Amino acid sequence: METTEAATDEKKKRVKPLWYRQTIRRFTTYTQDKLRLQILIAQLENEFPSNTAQISLSPGRSIGKIGDQTGGYVDKRLELETEIRKLRLKIQEVDIILGSLGSTERKLIELKYMQRFNKDLWIAGEIRMAIRTYYRVKDELLVMAAQMFGYVKREQICFEELGWKI
Repeated sequence: METTEAATDEKKKRVKPLWYRQTIRRFTTYTQDKLRLQILIAQLENEFPSNTAQISLSPGRSIGKIGDQTGGYVDKRLELETEIRKLRLKIQEVDIILGSLGSTERKLIELKYMQRFNKDLWIAGEIRMAIRTYYRVKDELLVMAAQMFGYVKREQICFEELGWKI
């Protein structure tokens, strides 16, 4: 009984807080979001030319009804434009954060989360940083980014959860 409680306590210690995981997810999906944006823009340009206001007033198959083909057309275009707007904002927020970082910090984020090199020791060597410093800087960057994304406020962060000694 005690071993299972100790195992669950140990597992709880290793699980990072939600805001931490959300921030990592935001960085890891950045390149996919950029590709998705390009695809949506191409779909919008190909499927919906700029002159979309074409209403057909010819009678439909049943007598007495007017055929309006633009209803679904406009809804689909609006849905695409909304998704494009959301993706652009999401990408722009990451771009702003990356632009505010120094070259070493930006390279750390890009290598770790956007290019998905998962070997911390290799990344630390690549950016010429001691491994302990690398872990500290990586966590500090994630805290800063989580605050900028609005996932957490500084006073809500439990630094002991992250393994930081204060």
